[in-house]
Amino acid sequence: MKQHRGHLGSKQRAVISDMFKNGLAEHETLEKHNIRPCRYRKWLENGMFRQEIDARIDAAMRQSKLIMVRWLPLAAERLAQLTISEKDETARKACLDIISLHIPETEQKAAQNAQTMQAKEIKPLPPEIASKLLAALAKKNPETEPRTLVSGLEIQKNPC
Repeated sequence: MKQHRGHLGSKQRAVISDMFKNGLAEHETLEKHNIRPCRYRKWLENGMFRQEIDARIDAAMRQSKLIMVRWLPLAAERLAQLTISEKDETARKACLDIISLHIPETEQKAAQNAQTMQAKEIKPLPPEIASKLLAALAKKNPETEPRTLVSGLEIQKNPC
């Protein structure tokens, strides 16, 4: 195949067309056009071929977002209607979905991380550290008076 600088070859255009217009998967397209994977990788290293693929991907993403934005009001309305469903579980899930849609991603991740940390078992302190902590807690501050709790534990009363 003869390839000129500054534009794509006919086989490269056919491969791109089959992947984006005809909906073939990458491996299907390569088989159809008898393109070896190593040759395809070289094409991807070529700036023009990669730019064309990237431009097609960007266009597809933009089209998808436009479709989503167009249907978002209807989807939001239907989700809101589900919150008053006769089925409790459906209403509960719809409420949770609405709440989660309005929590920023960072807060959602932080909440998930907190739940994960709570789910993990707390490891016991080594005996040496536990005894040092107890000894430090047992030292009495001369400015405070001890007070006994209902449970029988003694705590320090703050003079302030």
